[in-house]
Amino acid sequence: MADKSKKIEKDFVLSDSSVNCYGFRLLTSGYQLASYGKNPIGYYMHNRDGGVLVKWEDLRIEGDQVLGKPVINLSNARGQQTVDEIESGFLNAASMGEFVVLEYSLDPALMLEGQTGPTITKWYNGENSLVDIPGNGNALCKLFNQKGNEIKLADLMAGIDDTQKNNTNTMHEIKLSLPDLVAIKELGLTVADGAGLIAQIKELKLKHDNAVLANTTLTTEKTALEVKLAGVSKQEVTDMLKVALDGKQITVELSKQFETDYATNPTGLKTILANLKGYTSVVDQIANKGGDLPALFKDKTWDELHQADLLPKLKKEHFDYFKTLYEGHYKTVYIPQA
Repeated sequence: MADKSKKIEKDFVLSDSSVNCYGFRLLTSGYQLASYGKNPIGYYMHNRDGGVLVKWEDLRIEGDQVLGKPVINLSNARGQQTVDEIESGFLNAASMGEFVVLEYSLDPALMLEGQTGPTITKWYNGENSLVDIPGNGNALCKLFNQKGNEIKLADLMAGIDDTQKNNTNTMHEIKLSLPDLVAIKELGLTVADGAGLIAQIKELKLKHDNAVLANTTLTTEKTALEVKLAGVSKQEVTDMLKVALDGKQITVELSKQFETDYATNPTGLKTILANLKGYTSVVDQIANKGGDLPALFKDKTWDELHQADLLPKLKKEHFDYFKTLYEGHYKTVYIPQA
């Protein structure tokens, strides 16, 4: 498989401690090379949308300079053109972008001639692009925002509160990207105040994203629980209807109707069934009422008792049983004669 990258054996100056065209300077002594070294990538003209164009190797500090050699991504649409431009001497500039400012100072003692912005005393960068014209005369770097518009950091640093001078400020790893700095400028804030505000906004966004994720998880769990409960309810309804059918409380037709009407309401079905009495046939009623009969009458039909001339005796001694036999035989209500 062909190698899709090419290392340029030429050192680029990535940064030094001089004042750049934006009016601030980055102290080489405070550069956290190991932090950037974890993912030393870059773009062309800071255009992230164009994809990763370069990664840097042989990163090192020599004297006051941060140096590195570019490895060009030939899979990038601009890869081979970039190699040709470097080798022919038309492209020889690098520009750091998306600074992570850990500490900075407004102490006049650290400011050089022409410096209008802070001195960044502890920092690292998020990317390092190849560019045509630099913003740092020694590092050959010029900065652009995501839309390709040039950013003048000197303008962004204007209006810094003089009472903050002689102070060293810790930024707690607030990323000051170029769009962030533009926003700070438009709001009329100092860099310190703006960085704090940006940190709060990012924290709120993170909380919002976490809340959305948690809500999605809860919704999924709620749906799963509802499905599970529906299954439990359906089984409970089925079990109650079977018991009611076995107990002759309901008919098969009524069971089917209840199964539809109370599919998700087992509590309602339980209340209905509790008020229904089981059906007892006439034969069962006669058997129940004749449970304590003497052997003379027990297990004999109306006709058998009539032929044996035992009905008058039964009526006199066991009227309820006589009445039940009468109604079962004649299919009508017994009305005593006056």
